[in-house]
Amino acid sequence: MPDAISEKRMLNSDKNHLDGTRLDAYDMEQYDNDTVFYDVFFDIKNKYLYTVGPPFLNLQKILFPINCRINNDKKQYPLQVNEYFNKEIAIGRVSLKNLPLYDENLIEIDFNKRFQWSGRIKLNRFEIKPIILTTIQKDNRIRWINEWVEFYSRNFKIDQTIIYDNNSSNRDDLKAISNEKLLIVSWPFKYGPIRSHDNQFCQRGSLNHCRLKFGSDNMIMNFDIDELLYLEKPELQRYINRYDLILFNAYRVPYVKPVSEDYSYKDFSFRDSEPQVGGRKYVYRPSSVIANDRHNVLLKKHRKSLYKRLKNRYAKLCEVQNKSWVLRCLLRVMSMILKMKIVPINEAYYLHYTGISTNWKSIYWNRKEDTSLTDKHVLFNIFKT
Repeated sequence: MPDAISEKRMLNSDKNHLDGTRLDAYDMEQYDNDTVFYDVFFDIKNKYLYTVGPPFLNLQKILFPINCRINNDKKQYPLQVNEYFNKEIAIGRVSLKNLPLYDENLIEIDFNKRFQWSGRIKLNRFEIKPIILTTIQKDNRIRWINEWVEFYSRNFKIDQTIIYDNNSSNRDDLKAISNEKLLIVSWPFKYGPIRSHDNQFCQRGSLNHCRLKFGSDNMIMNFDIDELLYLEKPELQRYINRYDLILFNAYRVPYVKPVSEDYSYKDFSFRDSEPQVGGRKYVYRPSSVIANDRHNVLLKKHRKSLYKRLKNRYAKLCEVQNKSWVLRCLLRVMSMILKMKIVPINEAYYLHYTGISTNWKSIYWNRKEDTSLTDKHVLFNIFKT
């Protein structure tokens, strides 16, 4: 936002911490109150110009309508903006149909005649990769990143890993490990108040940017550096062939202090015996998706009220313990209609390693508080050779 515009983005819905107390000055320092777009870019087929950014909220009355001019065309094209997930992400689009495009294209954007932005946008030359793994991260150890990439590449035949880097202090080290299969995307925006689940736009921005810039009819996996997916049977490809969205539940791997400070995944051998509550992660087909959230996506067919109700009912039935064969058959039919699958935890799950962290949320959650093992923890090994 230019300095000439004095208005700033106000907070979205919830203004409280997770414990119910009010957000304070510390939180507001982390809140993104002035970014308009994270990026302006072409999709992988160069059919659309996209913008991805935080929700406009109160800025909408100041900045709308938004119009685009492409390569000095006399005509202005309105930017069609939609906001999703209770106004936590804004996505704009302009069709490029019948417009001449070049290796570099002059894009001029006018915001309600209040201010203008212009830039040169290159054609999207990225190849469509069959399976992409993506995450956002900050300051994780290079060893963890290398082992995370190697684990998913070995077990799931990842064709491309795309890491959105949230202004890490070790950017030179990240640059050194990047290659044709590991792309580091600079994403230096404010993450949002960490003591709240609301008003955090940065990660949603990276997820939707990845889908729109690198996605098509391929598959994208959304798992963080501290998350390793494990399948009891090698059935991911079968799920991919059947569904547009595949969701996985998790087991937490508690922090039991390792012997060495240079620890990694293999230094943790116990997980909780009961699944983690909430926080599913997913694999999805970009061409079937409207918008990404951190733990779910909005499929195109799910916009209709009938599908919304069916999806909610399906999710509740998946939580039933000791399912009868009739219920299992019903869930199979529902999943085929919805084109989504919540994978039973006895078939697959991801491990959430609390110790694989810079502990950046320690102000409200100390992930590295040493855990005493009890009968509520079980031994595991996903690194069997």
